Amino acid sequence: MLTSVEEKDGRARRQSTHHRANNFDALRMTAALLVIWSHQYALMGMPTPLIFGNEPGAIGVVLFFAISGYLVSQSWTADPSVPRFAMRRALRIWPALVVVVLLAIFVLGPLVTQLPLREYFTHAATRQHLQNLVLDIHPSLPGVFPASPHPGSVNGPLWTIPLEVGCYAVLALLGALGLMRWHWLPLAALLALAAALQWRYRAPPFPEWSFALQYGMIFTFGVVLARWSWVWQPRRWLAAAGLLVTGALLYAWGPSPLNGQGPLLVLAGLAVVWGSACTPGVSRAGRFGDFSYGLYIYGFPVQQATLWWAGASLSFASALALSIAAALFFAVLSWHLVEKPALRWKPRRPAPGTSSASPAEGTP
Repeated sequence: MLTSVEEKDGRARRQSTHHRANNFDALRMTAALLVIWSHQYALMGMPTPLIFGNEPGAIGVVLFFAISGYLVSQSWTADPSVPRFAMRRALRIWPALVVVVLLAIFVLGPLVTQLPLREYFTHAATRQHLQNLVLDIHPSLPGVFPASPHPGSVNGPLWTIPLEVGCYAVLALLGALGLMRWHWLPLAALLALAAALQWRYRAPPFPEWSFALQYGMIFTFGVVLARWSWVWQPRRWLAAAGLLVTGALLYAWGPSPLNGQGPLLVLAGLAVVWGSACTPGVSRAGRFGDFSYGLYIYGFPVQQATLWWAGASLSFASALALSIAAALFFAVLSWHLVEKPALRWKPRRPAPGTSSASPAEGTP
């Protein structure tokens, strides 16, 4: 007879194999569009509106990290193998990243730089941009977009990718040590990250590496919801109400990082709760492909190039619409020509009790 933990893990494995019948594709597209919308203000030198005290782009990143924590932890539960887990994550992140970085260096940069091509290609910043491929993020290229409010910047959003890969690595390490079998561990990690964030707030200045605490906390929250999905999934409305009440209490706590993070934690939780459901129409958002990653990594360079090309002739709405259309074009190409073919190389997990293989889980 199965133990209660084994039964829970079995349910998690079954859920992970069917996670495409859900709303996550639509949510990821929404998150990418929030990031593009937010950056449009910054790149046009306009004040960015705030939602719950946060820029729309920050909310988009929160949605990405929460969904990633939920789905990637399910992937580990379904097949707890470090080599296969690492290969799946690498095939999801690096092929598209390699292409966008090389296109920036060898196509976009030469087209828009004010430097002579020889000087451009021998410039230290050009060589540094290649380091994005090993997650040492350098978003700029020399001599490009000098009139932009962010001169030289080609792909600022790449800074989140090392944070996400770091979350993958920590999850795999804990899993390799056998600690992911403990259902209480993710919850304890979430509380520890919250406490660390609170401590950093009380010891200013608030350093840039604190973003690792913030987004690590959001990712861990997604892991918690995955490990305890057997509790809340049968009663989603009750879970959503509990999240709203918790968020209100955190917000009423007073000035602190958790006060500011309260709405983001609630949004992250609601995203997972609603994303794991299957809403008619919405759940088919990814039927033509998962374009969210492509939108995320192509949005910023497309926006910069659009404004460089059009100058001040475009209104905000026109620039945003044109940028989204162009970024979606590159995202579709990226999915069908790069990402989807790369995912065919994902390692398969062995079928239970045999040496044969069964199809690998869907891509988070």
